[in-house]
Amino acid sequence: MTAAPRPDEQVFRSHLAEGPFQAGAERRRWRLESVAWPVAIIAVSAAPREGGPAEFFFRFDLTDYPQTAPTAQLWDLLSQARLSPAKWPTGRLRVPSVFRPDWKDGGCLYLPCDRVAMEGHDGWRAQHPHLIWNASRDITLYLETVYELLNSSDYSGVRSA
Repeated sequence: MTAAPRPDEQVFRSHLAEGPFQAGAERRRWRLESVAWPVAIIAVSAAPREGGPAEFFFRFDLTDYPQTAPTAQLWDLLSQARLSPAKWPTGRLRVPSVFRPDWKDGGCLYLPCDRVAMEGHDGWRAQHPHLIWNASRDITLYLETVYELLNSSDYSGVRSA
């Protein structure tokens, strides 16, 4: 007999079925790869760049979602491990400031909507109020932010290219 999903998982799955997530998936901005609660693997599309992939995978920890913000790390689907820094996205300014393998050992993205990154960054509330997580948000806040970066003119491909 299978246990009933936890309340945080139920909320997450309901968000997956709703318009914002479905609209992004339909426009091929992202796609759900898997869910093994409290972890979800979601691929986010990237603009074509020489040597760059068509999409990057992110391993989300969604513990206590949506009361607690998600945290995500770049993920290598084949090896089931954190993505090698040589394969991380890069660019001129914004992209390398978010995708920082040197920060927190590459365990999260340097974003105001990331649970781990927001610790110690109280100034982000005033600087980036549109990116601050609260319980009324859903996973698309994080996905839209990452998609925008990976499809901006600032994104130049991967570090090893």
